[in-house]
Amino acid sequence: MKVKYGAAALVILALATGTACVTPDSPAEQSLTTSSRTAPTPVPPKDYRYPTDVAGPYTVVWSAADGIDLHSRPAELARAYLESCQLSVYGRQAAYPGAMTAAPKPSVENRPSCLYAPKWPEPTFPALFGTMYANIAEIRVSDDEVSARGCYLRNGRAEVDTWEPQSAYLSAYEFSFTARLPPQTADPRADVRREAAPGPGTRAPQFDVFYPWKFDAVPWGARSSPQPPVSERPCTAWGAGMLDQIPAYRGQNPITPDGREAMLIPELDGPEGFPTLPQSPAWPSP
Repeated sequence: MKVKYGAAALVILALATGTACVTPDSPAEQSLTTSSRTAPTPVPPKDYRYPTDVAGPYTVVWSAADGIDLHSRPAELARAYLESCQLSVYGRQAAYPGAMTAAPKPSVENRPSCLYAPKWPEPTFPALFGTMYANIAEIRVSDDEVSARGCYLRNGRAEVDTWEPQSAYLSAYEFSFTARLPPQTADPRADVRREAAPGPGTRAPQFDVFYPWKFDAVPWGARSSPQPPVSERPCTAWGAGMLDQIPAYRGQNPITPDGREAMLIPELDGPEGFPTLPQSPAWPSP
C-alpha cells in the first residue's frame, strides 16, 4: 500500500479521537494566507451538498450498542461529528454546516479539532468510493452535556481513480468527544423528529446539525489510557467482526495467530469488492 496522503490527512487519521487537522495557527496555513489565494466563501446550510467531486461517492453505515437510538439528538451529534471530521481533509467547504463554529478555537495549548477544517482541500487525499462503517458504543447525556465514544472502520473504501483499497491492514479506530450546550441556550433540534422516511433523505445534512453545541478542546498533554495489545482493543474486535460486510475481505482474519495485524488481500476489487451502500441513517430534511 503506497503512502501518498499529505501531512494534514496523516495527522487526522493518526489520532483515534479525530481531533486533528491543519488550522490557521499552523505553519501550513500561515504560508497560504500570504499567497494570492482567496479563502472560500461559506456555503449557507440549506445549499450544502455532500462534496462528491472531491471526496468521492462513499457513504457511512452506522450501528449502535443496545439501548442507543441512532435517531436521537445525542446520536445525531455523534454521527455528524465523525462524518464531518472524515470530510475535513477536503477543506472547509466539505465539512458539514456549522462544524467550524462548533469546534474549539485553535490555540497553542490544545490539539486542533478535526471540525475546524483547513481553508483549502488536502491536495493529496484521494476521492473514495465504497462504505465506511461506524458504531456508537457509548453515549452519556445530561441537560447540557453530551459525551460519546465509538469506532469506525475504513476498510470498506477504495480510491476512485485507482480502485486501490484505502488500507492494506485492518483500519478500525476509536473516536470520542464531549460537547456542551452554552448557558441559557436551548437546542432547537432537541425534540425534532429526525428519522428520514423510507427512500428519501440525503447523504449529508443541509442544516447546521451542530448548533448550538460546542465541542470541548483536547489539550496537547492529554493522554488516553495505555493501549492493550492490538488484538485486545475493542475497536479492533468490532472491526474484525465487520470485515465480512465487505465482499473484498469476506472470511479473512485480520489478526495473526500471534496477535499482530495480518495483511488483507482483496479477493474482489472495484464496486464489486467495495460496494457503496445507501447512507444509513440518511439525513432528514431540515
